[in-house]
Amino acid sequence: MQAVIFDLFGTLVPNLPPQRWRRLYEDLAAVLEVDTDAFQDHWHAGFEGRMRGTPREVHEQIVAVLKLLGAEAHPERLTRASEIKLSFLRDEALQPKPDAVETLAALQARGVKLALCTDCSWETPDLLRAGPLHAFFPVVASSAHLGVRKPDPSMYRHALCGLGVPPDRCLYVGDGNSHELHGAKEQGLTTVWVDNGDAQHVRIQWSPGGDHTVRELREILNLLESAR
Repeated sequence: MQAVIFDLFGTLVPNLPPQRWRRLYEDLAAVLEVDTDAFQDHWHAGFEGRMRGTPREVHEQIVAVLKLLGAEAHPERLTRASEIKLSFLRDEALQPKPDAVETLAALQARGVKLALCTDCSWETPDLLRAGPLHAFFPVVASSAHLGVRKPDPSMYRHALCGLGVPPDRCLYVGDGNSHELHGAKEQGLTTVWVDNGDAQHVRIQWSPGGDHTVRELREILNLLESAR
């Protein structure tokens, strides 16, 4: 295998438990002076749009929810809420799993090309640029920037084009959300399911199972050896 395409959430970074997301909504609602349950409901309802890049900036995402609630926020409160959301992503949601950086560095040292293929909101790639994962991914297929979500073929094709490798020489590694493994298989990639066990807190269009299964990312190194 010449390359590996990685999913992000639940694969390179952990899926955070629902209790932690609830605390985020409580913090945002408190700053914005709105009801937590109503804010959370409307935030969830806007998930598909955010994954396709609408709205783009975090403050625009928050304003969109406030409009649905028939509410407004003072600019200072809106700025504070945006900072809370960005800090949450940067400091918690986008922090790598314990063996992620080690595994990526080992792959890179072997000359394996790497790409990221992620369903995410607009701000995520920018936040990644300031974190430890950025150095490993010169190629990024972001749903918000491409305007489509996995398993749309263009997500995988964008990554493969950037890598410059054929699909039969590439692994796709993911936790199974967004029917991503099925979509990757349809494009001719060899699929690796990351089995998170009880830590699979997010199941959105979840289709687990692939050509191979790993519990830890470092197991991918052995898969590459056996695939030679």
